[in-house]
Amino acid sequence: MKTRLIVLLFLALFCVAAQPLHKTRGVDVNKDGKADVVYHHDGENINKIEADTNYNGKNDVTVHVENGKFKKAEIDTDHDGVVDKRIDNQAQFKQWVNENRPDFNDSLGWDDYSRKIDKVFWKPGGKD
Repeated sequence: MKTRLIVLLFLALFCVAAQPLHKTRGVDVNKDGKADVVYHHDGENINKIEADTNYNGKNDVTVHVENGKFKKAEIDTDHDGVVDKRIDNQAQFKQWVNENRPDFNDSLGWDDYSRKIDKVFWKPGGKD
């Protein structure tokens, strides 16, 4: 009986420890009830952002973040499922968002990608 209890405790601890550190949070830019921007994070820091900028249900922008810094963006500008634009400069990406998808400025066109996930979703007077 004691051995069985120890094995069960070990399995329970293993299952808790095996939970993935990768999490996501989404933003509904056009307020249709579906997330248009998804932030991938480790529970605290953002490491990738994916966005559906033409609202067709398929991601067409991926922003890679490394150590809180913009690394690169990959964009499918003609929405055919193939990346056809790569931007390695944060200022250029911010300019692209502003010129091509200004409705995504708040969710993609940041100056600082080291934002903690709780700061991205914080609203004045809110708990989230």
